[in-house]
Amino acid sequence: MCSVASGDMDVPSAGCLAIDKGEVLLVRITAGTYGPPGGSVDSDESGQCAAERETWEETGLKVNAGDLAAEFDNGFRLYWCGVVSGREIKISRPIEIRHADWYAPETFKYLKWRYANQAEIIQTLMSERQE
Repeated sequence: MCSVASGDMDVPSAGCLAIDKGEVLLVRITAGTYGPPGGSVDSDESGQCAAERETWEETGLKVNAGDLAAEFDNGFRLYWCGVVSGREIKISRPIEIRHADWYAPETFKYLKWRYANQAEIIQTLMSERQE
């Protein structure tokens, strides 16, 4: 399933920053907070492969992970991901993921984010990517 033959190894956790039509893919976990899809990296996979797998597991969307978008203090790596299966979301882990959807940056202020400053970081990354 992974489109990355080799990639960042020894990554603790990874996720996708998938943008389509000016909106970013976000999931709401059971704690009620929002963030990009992602999770733990298995011992035999790269960060990019984990980002692709976690996005598929959490949203039902197939993506291709590309370049590193950001690395956070806790080691989480966020990769730019292109969606290859369309925008229709299918949540297969309703115990872990309560909701997933596409969000425009102007809606970020209304969301409860998983980490402080996450909205600003994602908005900045989106702006830089468009330039």
